[in-house]
Amino acid sequence: MLRFRPRWLLWSLVWLSLSLASVATAASPQGRWRGSWSSVTTGHQGPLRARIRPLDQDSYRAVFVGRFFKVIPFIYPATLDRVPGTGNQYRSSQRLPLLGTYRMSAVVTPNRFQAEFRGPRDRGIFRLSR
Repeated sequence: MLRFRPRWLLWSLVWLSLSLASVATAASPQGRWRGSWSSVTTGHQGPLRARIRPLDQDSYRAVFVGRFFKVIPFIYPATLDRVPGTGNQYRSSQRLPLLGTYRMSAVVTPNRFQAEFRGPRDRGIFRLSR
């Protein structure tokens, strides 16, 4: 005969609620973003837009488009990979011709994308919103 065990039920409910909470905090970077970038190294800054689309469940293709010195356009393509065990943190490493390898760490909420980037001679921040 089976005996009802309240502890087992309690632990099952706790585990289920924690599992659902981690799913609920996952924020997808997919979509269009608008904001700015700034260099901590040089003090340069400018407008920035991004379009991000999914590649698979944990990876996204991002194309950042901005301006440098107010008039010089740039395009920065990147693959954003979700940091394992997180729902809203992403990282990227991209080799750019003549500039070297740039790495980025991003935190995404439903309406905000904030990233820190670092290259051989520069580091800074992307601040974007929907």
